[in-house]
Amino acid sequence: MKASFLLSALMLSAISSATAAVIVVRSSGPSAAQYPTGKSLPDNARVSLRGGDTLVLLDAKGSRTLRGPGSFPVAAGASKAAPTSFAALVAQGSSRRGRVGAVRPMPFPRQLWHASVDRPETFCFVQPNAIRLHRNDVTSERSVTVRDLSSGKSASQSFAARQQLADWPAAVPLRDGGHYRIGSVELHAKAVQPGSGFVDLGRALIEAGCNEQLNLLSAAAAPLAE
Repeated sequence: MKASFLLSALMLSAISSATAAVIVVRSSGPSAAQYPTGKSLPDNARVSLRGGDTLVLLDAKGSRTLRGPGSFPVAAGASKAAPTSFAALVAQGSSRRGRVGAVRPMPFPRQLWHASVDRPETFCFVQPNAIRLHRNDVTSERSVTVRDLSSGKSASQSFAARQQLADWPAAVPLRDGGHYRIGSVELHAKAVQPGSGFVDLGRALIEAGCNEQLNLLSAAAAPLAE
């Protein structure tokens, strides 16, 4: 009897995991309290939104934004194709690609595995040697000092004018649980396992408290057109 009960519980757990295939990334508006960040929804469900509601969802295909009023299916349609595949997204956090310090003619948005030198945050990473430093203002040269507040190790990294990305300095290893100061802002580092899809990675970022990167993941996985 006990074995039968355990088997039934495992089966119900597996079914629940399989159907809760969509998570809430962000919500605002009158119905926001019903859809907190990280809430799981079955992919065959519908949501009813009121005027002024905005709901950002993440599933295996990518992210989508719903705006009320109206009733909407939770799962994205088959035609919704994310511009960045999950494999490509994880690869960006597992290896260096191209010239990290390349000078670019125009500022471009921060990406998922870029650590900001402009704002404090909890920052998640897959591979520590693949992380890049990102700055918003590229009008002039800038040098920042990266310091491990536990070990005292520090190193400087320079940005040329119109350069937006630079390497995380190898002399200050990025480690799980590490606490760093980058210039005048602080960063708490957490290693995460990306899992096998957008939803797994989204849940890992939510559990670690990497809220800004959750938004960056949503942007990277957004469909080409709604």
